[in-house]
Amino acid sequence: MYGRIASFAGPISPRPAPGIVYTAGLYRTRYTGYFADSVTWFATATAESTTVQTTVIEEPATEDGNSFSMQWLGYFQPTTTETYTFYLSSDDASYLWIGSNAVSGFSTANATINNGGLHGVVEVSGTVSLTAGVYYPVRIQYGENGGGDVLSFNHSTATITKTTNVTGKVFYYLATSGF
Repeated sequence: MYGRIASFAGPISPRPAPGIVYTAGLYRTRYTGYFADSVTWFATATAESTTVQTTVIEEPATEDGNSFSMQWLGYFQPTTTETYTFYLSSDDASYLWIGSNAVSGFSTANATINNGGLHGVVEVSGTVSLTAGVYYPVRIQYGENGGGDVLSFNHSTATITKTTNVTGKVFYYLATSGF
């Protein structure tokens, strides 16, 4: 569970020190209300519950009500050095940031994946070059306003077939419930 922390231009706060043991999974928080594509909304929103997802990052396609939002925080540690394609399939809005923008300065404009707005199930992808063994900060935001609700996270590379399985690739820092 040890790895290098990715180096980024600009400050990252908080920045875990090398040698810290990470816990498997991404830390997921569910909030009351729909974030309406305001990515800073989560900072003052009312949390309902928290869980950790270790094998699949998702909000299953079960009717869990309307007007709620979720945020996943942690790290993605690639197993190979290559260009990764990430996918978010959601009803309604979803965003993904990987790298320094996941920690601070994140906006809809600099999201690795911008699947914003009210819509039925839509899949959007984004690519980024990653180095094996490096912990890259990752943030996923999702909101359900009405109707069906679903979010699914996938990834692929030239050597990894598109998969939802993130076992051994996602981690969070227990002391901060995320980064």
